[in-house]
Amino acid sequence: MTQTDDTAIALRELTDTITTGEPLSAVLYRVCDWVISIVPEATAASITLIEDGQPRTITATDEVVAALDLVQYRLDDGPCLHALRTASTVRADLARARGCWPEFCDAAAAAGINTVLACALVLPVDEVVASSTQPLGTAAGALNVWSDKPWAFDPVEAALVTMFTGAASAVVLTARRWERAGALAEQLRTALATRDLIATAKGIVMARRRLNAEEAFGWLSDISQRTNCKVRDLAVILVEDPDLVESA
Repeated sequence: MTQTDDTAIALRELTDTITTGEPLSAVLYRVCDWVISIVPEATAASITLIEDGQPRTITATDEVVAALDLVQYRLDDGPCLHALRTASTVRADLARARGCWPEFCDAAAAAGINTVLACALVLPVDEVVASSTQPLGTAAGALNVWSDKPWAFDPVEAALVTMFTGAASAVVLTARRWERAGALAEQLRTALATRDLIATAKGIVMARRRLNAEEAFGWLSDISQRTNCKVRDLAVILVEDPDLVESA
């Protein structure tokens, strides 16, 4: 069985194991784990995503490479961030890349890492913008594969990793859409609960102060402004203690 066959099987098994509601970091960790199992020279893997305009390591198979991601974020440069900004794949033999990223390469050498392959996770433009107030680049993240061997990752292996990058991009896209749908549903539930609460408080005011609906809401608004208390919070107080309507 070839590496390509192994990759196809891994991608199919990865897809089959994804369940609705599973944390994004857990799914992406499996992506990293599969990459390491398929690419012999891979020592570790990590995934960077842009959140609120900043890069963040969502998952890593080794704390050593997670720390090297942080070095790049601090320096605002490195193979991962270059892949992000150019929406491309960057393979860096760190002994030769020292002229580009001296401090990062020194940190990698100290950690025993000699090669890194960073592959951009590319999403539709609207998805990148929606997840980041100030997009770092045209990609939403990067899959970073690390090796303790120099000159690791031949073109075939780089192509195989890129296949996993496509799978990771799809996972991120689906997760973000679910997150937005969930947030919208929660906002709707809150709005409906608030509406019902205010309606109940308004009914109490109508009964206790003998006002019509418009006058009752006006009374609530007036009390809200005078006490600097939101109408919703005022409604909670009045529903819990209706007698306060008559003493206000």
